[in-house]
Amino acid sequence: MKTNHRSLRRKFLLLEKPERFTSLKSIEIEQGTIARYPDRELRVRRIDKKHYLSSREKTNGIIVPQNKELLITSTKFETLWPFTQGERIMRKRYLFTLKKLHMKIDCFLGEHAPLELIEVFFPTLTASKSFEKPDFFGDEVTHRQEYDTSEMALHGIPEPKGIYQIGILPYTFKDRKLHVLLITSSSGNRWILPKGRQEPDMTPHEVAVMEAVEEGGVLGTLRQDLRLRCQMADGRFLQLYAMKISKLLGSWPEENQRLRRLLPVNDALEMIDDKQLAKSIRRLAMQLNK
Repeated sequence: MKTNHRSLRRKFLLLEKPERFTSLKSIEIEQGTIARYPDRELRVRRIDKKHYLSSREKTNGIIVPQNKELLITSTKFETLWPFTQGERIMRKRYLFTLKKLHMKIDCFLGEHAPLELIEVFFPTLTASKSFEKPDFFGDEVTHRQEYDTSEMALHGIPEPKGIYQIGILPYTFKDRKLHVLLITSSSGNRWILPKGRQEPDMTPHEVAVMEAVEEGGVLGTLRQDLRLRCQMADGRFLQLYAMKISKLLGSWPEENQRLRRLLPVNDALEMIDDKQLAKSIRRLAMQLNK
């Protein structure tokens, strides 16, 4: 699966997990940078129960993707780990094959969540150039240095191309059938979900709950285990969460600006104009109906 040719691996944002994702086994990776030099950097990594000291070279300040790794003891790892303070990153990695191509998905944890990346490995340059990404792939970030794990450990998650918003799918079950809440846009000519821009002093979860109350007049329990990143028709990214409805408020901040309707999910999908948003709602609905 390893290759020495940079062009034979391509990296993308992951919009949605592939259908058989739940059957894949994960590998937990924890790494930290010990020292940075003009021509290289030193890191320690824990991959499940194995520990490594690794060196990565730089060319004109750009990190070369290949690692030179030395297996070390857990005691040595614990000795070096404190020197990585402030430059750490954790993720779960999933390996799978799609159409005979090897791929890996990295789901980042902690302060780097909910970023998810997928990397594809190609046997030939021709295969790399002719690759057509599946619809659960997002933008390609192969040559964007800010998506290198070492850079993210130091600087945090890069902001996606196109400003990203936080959205909420309020849902409940009536007569054992899934119902979701839609609201009208501020112009009143489209049916959408409550959503808003990420606020600098709030977590995505807090923004999701705030928008649910302000735009939809709904209270509930946020399902932090169910989320999708959707690229909408206008190019913006939407981080979409599901919320189990506990109460519909009789009065709410934007009640004079919007209408709302609680509908069976199939009826709601017919009212959504944005095909990518509708697809993401359908994906979440499948999870909620399990």
